[in-house]
Amino acid sequence: MRVTRLEAVPVSVPLREPFTSALGTQTTSDYGIVLAEADDGSLGVGEISLIWHGDGAALCDTVNTLLAPAVVGMNPFEVTRFQAVAADVLAFGRHSLAAVAGVETALLDLAGQAAGQPVHSLLGGLARDRVPLSMSLPVAPVPQVLARAAELAGQGFRTVKVKGAGDHDLLVAAVAALRAEHGPGLGIRVDLNMACRLAKDAVTLVRRLEPYGVLSVEQPLPAADLDGMAEVRAASAVPIMADESVWSPDDAWRAIRARAADVINIYVPEAGGLTAARRIADLCAVAGVGVAVGSMPELGAGTAAAAHLAFSVPRLDQPSDVAGHLYHAGDVVTTELVIEDGFLLPPTSPGLGVRLDRDRLEACRIR
Repeated sequence: MRVTRLEAVPVSVPLREPFTSALGTQTTSDYGIVLAEADDGSLGVGEISLIWHGDGAALCDTVNTLLAPAVVGMNPFEVTRFQAVAADVLAFGRHSLAAVAGVETALLDLAGQAAGQPVHSLLGGLARDRVPLSMSLPVAPVPQVLARAAELAGQGFRTVKVKGAGDHDLLVAAVAALRAEHGPGLGIRVDLNMACRLAKDAVTLVRRLEPYGVLSVEQPLPAADLDGMAEVRAASAVPIMADESVWSPDDAWRAIRARAADVINIYVPEAGGLTAARRIADLCAVAGVGVAVGSMPELGAGTAAAAHLAFSVPRLDQPSDVAGHLYHAGDVVTTELVIEDGFLLPPTSPGLGVRLDRDRLEACRIR
């Protein structure tokens, strides 16, 4: 089996509603859809999901001009070889990892179809039968946060993630109101997206959140401040989660050595693909560090990739954001992802478990 054609198509898909966090307000997801055709006529699909350094759509040229010539003719089962080729072709900046992830996902989709197995079987097989999900709440006035949380709870979701920004009083008020309204049955995560500048400010904020039984506080400090993250972790009774601090396995190793986090939130695009993301999960398992799986949020193909990761990792310690497709008003693929009572069930079809909608792809294509 050989790859005969590789193309990345830039697309723009609207969110169901604008979403505000410490990183700004997002109204669309401008990503890349990677299409890998094989000599047996099969099609593999991947996704370049990125909201940093521009967006995923901007990386389509990287795939089409640099990676495609190296990948055409390759056996899609040889993902280790692909990763070595990609490292040689690209002078890796962090953002390039998302392009590598999109291509590797498409190759694994082809390999899974050829083997008649879902991608999670190629990653070691099912480690669990369901994945608890977390849905994010935007930075907004407390009544809006409560309304959205009530809607999600009514749909069966059992954990929400409250986004924080510069107004820490607003964040604490939202968390307090959620706990008062829903009681102990609702899991509450907090994501600061680097909203605190200094460790002492983060410690103060985390201590204000402690009475409300939050599951974790995610990335309180800038990505590079591992010493500050370690200081916050040492002073906190709440588990501290690393997100923006950890992209690649090298980043994960540095964060683990610095004792900067109780939990690492792993993203397939930021890691550089499913195999690198799995390597991060394996490092965490060896080091005794917790794992969650994150979301940009992705469209259907990217969400499916994250799902295969979440079902195969050795440990999964917190509800994860493997529902990115639900934030969007449309998509360019259909998926077989099934959510029941706030839990994601395993994909069972060969490969990634998505089907490309070519009409929607053309409608969403960025010209």
